[in-house]
Amino acid sequence: MVEDNKDEKKKDEKEVQEGYEFGAFHWNMERGAAIALIPLITSQAIYGAHPVVDGLFGVILPYHIYMGFDSCITDYIPKRVYPRLHKAANWTLGGTTGLVMWGCYEFNTNDIGITEFFQRLFAA
Repeated sequence: MVEDNKDEKKKDEKEVQEGYEFGAFHWNMERGAAIALIPLITSQAIYGAHPVVDGLFGVILPYHIYMGFDSCITDYIPKRVYPRLHKAANWTLGGTTGLVMWGCYEFNTNDIGITEFFQRLFAA
């Protein structure tokens, strides 16, 4: 009986940690990533291609997309209704985000880079 109460308290504490505080942190990180993209896009448009901007784009843009899809998973595949699918979706999202970041790194170091690609795309 005592062990059951301890397990329930741990479960309640975990749910509280994923409540308001987690939501506020997630919201702030989403807005931070979105706001960070504004100077990156404008500096790329004004000054042209630069390796630092390429590197930042290769991290911030996939992270911004990750946060958006994470919100979709949280909203439409709730953990309490679909626990296995929720876990699979989160693992898939994390894996693909890592692969996209690696792909951006490879594209920036071994090819023309993200900013030069956007310039060529919109100049065509």
